Amino acid sequence: MRLPSVRYHDSFAATSRSLAALAALVLGACTSLTESNPTANRYGSINVAAHNAAGGRASATATAIFFEAYAASVPNSLLSQTDQCVYSSIDTSTSPISGALKAGATVSIAVSGSTLAMPYDSTLHRYATSTTTPFGYGVGDALQVTIPGDPAVYPASTISVRSAEPLVPGVITVPTGTTPMNFSWNLPLSGDTTSAIILSLRYANPSTSATANEQIFCALKDDGVHALPTSALAAFLASPNDKRSLVMTRWRTRELSLDTRTILHIATSVDTTLTFKP
Repeated sequence: MRLPSVRYHDSFAATSRSLAALAALVLGACTSLTESNPTANRYGSINVAAHNAAGGRASATATAIFFEAYAASVPNSLLSQTDQCVYSSIDTSTSPISGALKAGATVSIAVSGSTLAMPYDSTLHRYATSTTTPFGYGVGDALQVTIPGDPAVYPASTISVRSAEPLVPGVITVPTGTTPMNFSWNLPLSGDTTSAIILSLRYANPSTSATANEQIFCALKDDGVHALPTSALAAFLASPNDKRSLVMTRWRTRELSLDTRTILHIATSVDTTLTFKP
């Protein structure tokens, strides 16, 4: 179904969890690597996922995976500068992201003056910070990840990116009549145009559904405002209020070509969840 006043694009059936895997497409950006290489290309994917925390900070965990493939699609926040929305089912799967290669003993991530170890998990073939002890960061903090490397697998390397600033939504109300549903949020740091926004407006469709099973999923420019026309909200407005919610995510990426067959990519995201008052 085509949403009025916004451009439809099939690739947005994926949800924001696709930011966690390099091989999953969010905003269709293929790397500069091609399938013409006689051997498979090498990919490194680092994902820093955070939630809003008190005091304008964010609480985050990080993972890193390495794998080989002849071609892979890479999410790129720089290419998410045109507002696009679709209707989509809600992906509730919780399977962990896993890799295939070991690029040294321990990856490290430096943030806010501290360096954290990301030990290797031989079961999931990935590196990760502690899930029970998240690390914090504030507005403007940079994230720097260092990979020790293995000469036979993946080169030693370092990549940094400005963290996705904590997201502060404005007042959001359920519209009546023909009034559009207006969304607003705080802007990223002045002069930064590398971030983008994911908006997931969730509800039950049909209204008798026991769970929130559908969403209006939007990939947006990080310009602080967006509006959905009432004509796109029929199922949302019919949904019971206790099945309605909004998840907003700010994300930012950076990519390095280490050589003709090696890509290193980092994504940082921060989200916040809102419910609607009766």
